[in-house]
Amino acid sequence: MSFSLDYNTLNNIPKPELPYVEGYEFSVIEYFPPEPQNKPSVLTPNEAAKRVTTDVFTRCLTHNPISGQLGTRCLRLRVHEAIRVGDGKTSQIILVDVISGQLPNSQVVAKLYDPLYYDHANDDVDPFLFVDVEYTRESAAYRYLQGQGQECIPKYYGSYSMDISHSDRQHRTVRLILLEHVTGFTMSALCANIFPEDFRKAVMRKIVDIDSQLYKINLRHRDVCPRNIIIKGAGLDLSELHTKFIDFGHAIIGRSPDPQNGDREKDFLPGLYISPLLRWLKTPGREPICNFDDWVTWDWNEWLFETYQSDIENVTPEMLQKWLPTRARQQYMLKAREFGEPR
Repeated sequence: MSFSLDYNTLNNIPKPELPYVEGYEFSVIEYFPPEPQNKPSVLTPNEAAKRVTTDVFTRCLTHNPISGQLGTRCLRLRVHEAIRVGDGKTSQIILVDVISGQLPNSQVVAKLYDPLYYDHANDDVDPFLFVDVEYTRESAAYRYLQGQGQECIPKYYGSYSMDISHSDRQHRTVRLILLEHVTGFTMSALCANIFPEDFRKAVMRKIVDIDSQLYKINLRHRDVCPRNIIIKGAGLDLSELHTKFIDFGHAIIGRSPDPQNGDREKDFLPGLYISPLLRWLKTPGREPICNFDDWVTWDWNEWLFETYQSDIENVTPEMLQKWLPTRARQQYMLKAREFGEPR
């Protein structure tokens, strides 16, 4: 008998069927996660060894998600529609009806951090660590931004925990968050070239402004790209254009690589506005602007300086050193001289 070499189906033991289908009902209880886990989720030698001997479902039964604190709110939910569901996904996203319990809306989005349906053939990532890190980061980011009064995100309805029952009285626990259902389209679902340039410029202006505002209040999204931006009002009336940022699983509250290190964090001037002229200047392969090549068909740096020209006088040498790679500083200086001498 031949056996599968894929760690998702070791010894031909398949994963259970995905439960997150239309009509599926489940109960959740409020759950407060610990502080965000800003650590790598690389596959450890110990977990790699377990992959060789134990099927993925059994490993999931023995891996409890990261511990926090139970709350008191209980909800009963029913899957209304799958938004992004499937094996090999880092998370499962569904639209649910609230059939008992109270939330501001009766229909919300549930994002579930279920390691069972991660791709366990990935040699670089430990799915159990990954979902813990993403869950704690994303829930912390939404709590923080909602507390800051930010309207550029879906409303956050909290973090929850659920138990999924399997045969032989087995069950496993999955963490999730609930969010406002925002109507609209992700940029990645839209064909950029059908929109006129002035519309695309208006979209990019909103994205840059939102990202800069989040950075001003010391949050780095770290995955600003078309799939994580929802556009509402994709007609030609620019007055009805709205954008929302989603997916904060990579987000970090703080500016430095180690926000817990107060001295290092001070080096990044927390709370100070940093111009897009520095953080969005285009150089080969530089993120996040390189993620929007399909949307930007004009001279980006020329437009950037035209749009944020008034920022030039407030850009200091310290900012240049901190936020521009060496190869880009001369490019910035040449452009700045065209629009007004930097300080």
